[in-house]
Amino acid sequence: MEHLDKLKDVLLITFGAVLGANTRFIIYQKLEKINLSNNHIILLINTFSSFLLGLFLSFSSQIDSFTYSYQSGLFFSIGLLGSLSTFSTFVYDLYELSLKSKFFRALKLFALSFSLGVIALGFGFLLGN
Repeated sequence: MEHLDKLKDVLLITFGAVLGANTRFIIYQKLEKINLSNNHIILLINTFSSFLLGLFLSFSSQIDSFTYSYQSGLFFSIGLLGSLSTFSTFVYDLYELSLKSKFFRALKLFALSFSLGVIALGFGFLLGN
């Protein structure tokens, strides 16, 4: 029975990740058409994902059932929103800017991304309460 529970957990994360990655791809394509730079697209997607995480955490804290909260956390937090956010791309962009000796720009991107992410998460959490 324990193996089935673990398989169920893996499947919840997997399905969420498939939806999140495809959603990110679609959003990226749409934003690319309006001529936003790669850094701005990643910034917008990560901020949106942080907002949704805050909203989800707010709603999930109001759910009484631990089992439901745990399973929805696997699907939404780890699967969907983990794949929707683009942390690895963000880190690569910082690395690429550093290689080009654009340290101020990399620092600005880092500070802006971090600040907007925290603000968006907090706003989503407050909105959900």
